[in-house]
Amino acid sequence: MITFTKPDKNMDILRPFFSRYGGVFNDLTLGARFMWGDEFDIKCAIVGDTLILRETYGGSTTFYYPMGKDVNGAISAVEEYCAKTGTDIIFRCLTEKQAQELSERYACAKINYLRDWSDYIYPAEQFKTYAGKKLSGQRNHVNKFKKLYPDYKVSFITETDVPRIKDFLKEYEKENDLGGLAKDEEARVYGLLDNMENLGQFGILITVGGGIVSFSVGETVGDMLFVHIEKGLKEYGGVYPTTAQEFAKAFAVGGVKFINREEDCGDLGLRVSKTQYHPSEIKPKYYITASSAFSLITSPVKIETARLEITDIFEDDKDVYAALYRDDKVNEFYGYDYHTDLGDNTPDGDYFFNFMQTLKSKREEYSLAVRLSGKMIGEIVFYNFGYFREAEIGFRFFTDYQGKGYAFESVKAAIEYAFQAGFRKIKSRHFKENARSEKLILKLGFAFTEESKTHKFYELKK
Repeated sequence: MITFTKPDKNMDILRPFFSRYGGVFNDLTLGARFMWGDEFDIKCAIVGDTLILRETYGGSTTFYYPMGKDVNGAISAVEEYCAKTGTDIIFRCLTEKQAQELSERYACAKINYLRDWSDYIYPAEQFKTYAGKKLSGQRNHVNKFKKLYPDYKVSFITETDVPRIKDFLKEYEKENDLGGLAKDEEARVYGLLDNMENLGQFGILITVGGGIVSFSVGETVGDMLFVHIEKGLKEYGGVYPTTAQEFAKAFAVGGVKFINREEDCGDLGLRVSKTQYHPSEIKPKYYITASSAFSLITSPVKIETARLEITDIFEDDKDVYAALYRDDKVNEFYGYDYHTDLGDNTPDGDYFFNFMQTLKSKREEYSLAVRLSGKMIGEIVFYNFGYFREAEIGFRFFTDYQGKGYAFESVKAAIEYAFQAGFRKIKSRHFKENARSEKLILKLGFAFTEESKTHKFYELKK
């Protein structure tokens, strides 16, 4: 299973991937990941020279679309990781094309789009001139600023400017009653300022009478200029459109065609401000959730056949269920021996019932009781749930109820239930020396697929 680690302070593990494949969204830039990596618990892994980013926030774990040469291999690794952890696959920050591609890959998939996290994209030349009627307001604000403060100066940020900028930020914080996300951002601004050179960030500051009135920091990826920080003192009328324009003049060069001014995070003031600059695109970020086939099972299950009933296993069944587990003859070819975990200790009914419930809560297995006149005579279990509407089926019966057609009758009904619920493929296996299971599996219509040293494997498609 994939091992995820936290990127180092210099983001060296991310740098080559972001440089080559990043820049699609603000989220895939060094500056954004440095500022918000801790907040969203960003971790990464390299699989087949391909980067996988994992984010954990609000109790939910999501993945970014892999970046590298083996995207399919990386996606398969994510699928394996989620299958073993019993979680849905959730990819975030997807383009429409990526979301569509993944929705076609998974049978149980849902696409979402959150407007609050869409990036605002603008033509770079638009900010350099504010030409045209629709940007006359910004142009007028800049002219007003220049008229009011003719001694203003624009300069590139250097390391020696950082202490002055931090002093400016303290003044900025006094002017603005920061709360929520804005307050969280402020501490991260200080951190980015201290690491600008390491992270390939650059910026400008504007002074009036020698004092800083605004500054802006960002980076370039491909033909996109990203604006990560833009702070100004509102008492200086027109300071924001002037700062935005000067930043564009300074850094929207050398093939830069677009400016990304990030998302508005649902803040109404930010939304109004960003839309007033007339973006050429409000670039949506799609999310896709792919559930395993476990989600197709509707609890509680109740299946009836001519002689039998198949239901969930209840607490009242725990002693009979434990007897099924402790019957060494029944479990000779089942694939699990509790002695492996407990040695000579004999667990009670609670142990096995709780074990089953834990596997169910983790969505790893769904066990069903096979009942004859209400009495539990065996078990059918679905497990190894995949994200393509597939699972594996296993079964075992008390010795007194073997050889009487109960296994065939109940397993056949359970498979029919699964297909009606939306499964597309059921797999099964047996130990090579278990001729009875082989006969039953073939009778059910399974097709042989492969074998290992110990097992034969089969599948049945809808």
